[in-house]
Amino acid sequence: MESNEFNSHEVISNTNLIERIRASMEEILNGIKDIAIYDDESGRYKYDDKSVPRVTEIIQKMIHEDAIVQWSNSLGFKHISYTKALNEAAVFGTKTHSTIENYLKEDKLPTQTFFAFESFLQWWNDISKGNEIEVVGQEEKLVCQFFGGTYDLLLKINGVMYLVDFKTSNHVTYKYYIQLAAYNYMLKQKGIQVGGVIILQLNKRSAQYNEYFLNLSDPRHKEYFDYCERTFIALVYGYYHIKYLEKKFKEL
Repeated sequence: MESNEFNSHEVISNTNLIERIRASMEEILNGIKDIAIYDDESGRYKYDDKSVPRVTEIIQKMIHEDAIVQWSNSLGFKHISYTKALNEAAVFGTKTHSTIENYLKEDKLPTQTFFAFESFLQWWNDISKGNEIEVVGQEEKLVCQFFGGTYDLLLKINGVMYLVDFKTSNHVTYKYYIQLAAYNYMLKQKGIQVGGVIILQLNKRSAQYNEYFLNLSDPRHKEYFDYCERTFIALVYGYYHIKYLEKKFKEL
């Protein structure tokens, strides 16, 4: 019978490999300095007065999934505009984020609530029971030389720092952990050490939530999250090379 026991030697070996990879990440990013193309577009994040792309923009450009195409096609069959549906989802997500932000700042319920916010309240009440909670940061912009982004919530729970991302989408994918790994990369540059990351899926149709949690003190969770960071760095490398090739193609 095949054993399912945890192999500590394998994890140690993989951890050493990841440490070697992490040590070369800065070298990888330095390798695109000479070809980096900065588009002067409004709404971008700024680093040394140069516009850099959003983390989510890089992920969306570099990773394509059939699920998006299928969703777009299903809307077409229903005679629903894909652009309109996308904009409505974005507006709802912004509303949810701002409502949560205001609640945590003022400790006051909004005049009108809705299921996604009530889902957050249920989660907030659950984690507050028997724990010391401190809000360290909300909706804070982070930026580095090649990309930028805004995290949703940084919490300290019983002295441990947690990075939290709110999602109102119907599906949660590995790409959300890649997004958090990018934010964590920038937090580390600010000297902030995160002990766990949480994707909090808020239900839009009932007061329920799903919590996807990586405990970075667990070697297996840490290994997975390290690979998410490694993957994002690879996406950044590819993103800027594609931008460079597009520009050179037009010039040739």
